Amino acid sequence: MTYSIHRRQLAKRQPMKYTLAITALFLIESSLAAQTFVDVTANSKLTGMAGGSVAWIDFNQDGHEDLNVSNQVWINNGDSTFRKLADTGLAGSAVWADINNDGYPDAMCWTGKGYLFLNQQGTALTNISDNLPDLPTTVSLAATMGDFNGDGLVDLYVGGYEGPGYLTDVMYFNQGASVFKEVWRTKGTTMPARGITTADYDEDGDLDIYVSNYRLVPNTLWNNDGKGKFTQVEKTAKVDGDGGLGAWGHTIGSSWGDIDNDGHLDLFVGNFSHPPAYQDRAKFLRNLGKDGAYVFDDRTANAGLAWQESFASPTLGDYDNDGLLDLYFTTVYGGDHCVLYKNANDFQFKDVTQASGITADTTYQAAWGDYDNDGDLDLVTKGRLYQNNTPKKNFVQVKLVGTGLIDKMAFGAQVRITVADRVYTRQVSSSTGQGNQNSSILHFGLGDYAGSLKAQVSWLGGKQTTRTLKLNHLNTIHPQ
Repeated sequence: MTYSIHRRQLAKRQPMKYTLAITALFLIESSLAAQTFVDVTANSKLTGMAGGSVAWIDFNQDGHEDLNVSNQVWINNGDSTFRKLADTGLAGSAVWADINNDGYPDAMCWTGKGYLFLNQQGTALTNISDNLPDLPTTVSLAATMGDFNGDGLVDLYVGGYEGPGYLTDVMYFNQGASVFKEVWRTKGTTMPARGITTADYDEDGDLDIYVSNYRLVPNTLWNNDGKGKFTQVEKTAKVDGDGGLGAWGHTIGSSWGDIDNDGHLDLFVGNFSHPPAYQDRAKFLRNLGKDGAYVFDDRTANAGLAWQESFASPTLGDYDNDGLLDLYFTTVYGGDHCVLYKNANDFQFKDVTQASGITADTTYQAAWGDYDNDGDLDLVTKGRLYQNNTPKKNFVQVKLVGTGLIDKMAFGAQVRITVADRVYTRQVSSSTGQGNQNSSILHFGLGDYAGSLKAQVSWLGGKQTTRTLKLNHLNTIHPQ
């Protein structure tokens, strides 16, 4: 509907009500125009989109971001509408990675015994679950993928939750030919995992894992030796006095991102917490980098994050293209509401939810992706697609494509762009929050900056690549 069409219709059919009606339409359209985000679910033909975990993926590699929600796959038509892929066969929510390095993302569902699906060049999915040993856990809420042993093939880490009792986590290495083998699992049943996310937080060229544990159990930071051998280091990498990077909270999901643009990946720990004071609230943890031995500084006290009991799944993204990563954080209790926090610099955040146009509650679903290729990040949450209508600012997007001993989707690779005294840093990851997945296209807001740009890419394994970037475009970078 447009203002001009309705003006003509109202003037012809109901002239006595013309002035009041046009005034009302003008106020509505002005209000929508002032909103940062507009719900375009219906206009995008996404009616019926599920509310489970969401992943942004380019399923058919046509340059348009598609969606996986629960067992649904929605194909982006390239005209701001989607169509539903029939008969996906998916068992539930999935984590996506290119397990055979053919250029198309494949799916692993953590439901039940675990399921594996091979992408048939963007046309369909084939169930190859016989290539994956049955999970040793009956209930899992999330998984993550990445090349953990440095052989150029993505591996799989699945968290075990509870049902009954706490269940084990398990690691599978990719043996080639899309076959996976269990290589280790957590000992005992002491860590009820929920969200799982990865980052090379210590910048040594391999992919580390952070597990968000529930029930006031300390969260787990697995440090990788580069060959897939992991050591728990949450105590040595902790914030002084914290007890283990967000311990003593019911952590549902966490997110890595360079919140202060110093070139190091920081950690937001998304704690659900009941009213007693001894339970940790959500935490902003600043990575002190090499000079600080990669330990973390708790910057929560002055961040401005208001408490809600049922905070759940976070995701970081620069929605307003000012160069600073903002935070969207879901809730799951009635009466609480999901929030959008604008990064105001120096680990200080402002609640902009009311003005944003986003209205959501009781959901674990949250992920960022630029579905309309207009240079800003759009959001899926609670079964709705919110189109970003932020006033245009400069940006640059980077797609990393691995070759050789770097997996095709380049999970764990980091891109740094230096502008004045800021080092904008983004990483490719298969997971954020609890079971969600942001687009693998790296997005950098640049505000009004229009000068030259160079990207320094740190690939897993230690290889470095420097490339000149084209402003306000998608730039594809290979390691060679």
